[in-house]
Amino acid sequence: MFKINKQINRFLGLIKWPIGILMLALIVPAFQADFYLFDKYTDKEILLEFFFPFGATVIFFLIMPGLSGSFLTITEHELTHMLFAVLTFHKPRALDVNQGTGGSFSFEGEGNWLIALAPYFFPTFTFFLMIGVSIYQAMYHTLPDFYLILFGIFIGYHFIVTLFEIHPQQTDFVVAGPIFTICFLPGINLLIYGMLFAYLLKGWAGIPMYYYLLAQKITAFF
Repeated sequence: MFKINKQINRFLGLIKWPIGILMLALIVPAFQADFYLFDKYTDKEILLEFFFPFGATVIFFLIMPGLSGSFLTITEHELTHMLFAVLTFHKPRALDVNQGTGGSFSFEGEGNWLIALAPYFFPTFTFFLMIGVSIYQAMYHTLPDFYLILFGIFIGYHFIVTLFEIHPQQTDFVVAGPIFTICFLPGINLLIYGMLFAYLLKGWAGIPMYYYLLAQKITAFF
């Protein structure tokens, strides 16, 4: 496993700045693609069932900012580090969560920028919700009546907690590199939120639809 993660780390090191520059270049086309989805497909039902819970969750965390340092949010943050460590073949060692003071996750190997930045763009709880909803749909051949509400809460949670976690003293940004972090995070987050909204509209088929739309916006922009 050590040899594999070493090779993966080397590969991620080679593509680090090309990906950073790509994400920087995609900010405007991705924003245009996201805005097109919101403008074309947002109707009264989606506004009420998705955006109202989304907004309510964001406001709730703004009113009670201490929740951003809760056991739940710290656990998700560290689990996301762990998920991407495992995906890049790093063996986990320890996961420590302390409410109010933060958490830590350790693994074997040197690590890479993807592990460091994963919690700031990947919505772990939302991803598991997507899997759960997909299983429900496969079993009952329909979506739960309240699935838009659930996604509004979960995506709103990810959005506001990520905002709280982004600050100049964040040690993960030092690991990945501050300049690279600035280049990478805006573009990747626009892509993630665009894919999530496309999924809400069309299910898993919405994701390739989103990339087709993104390709059109890239062609028009460049």
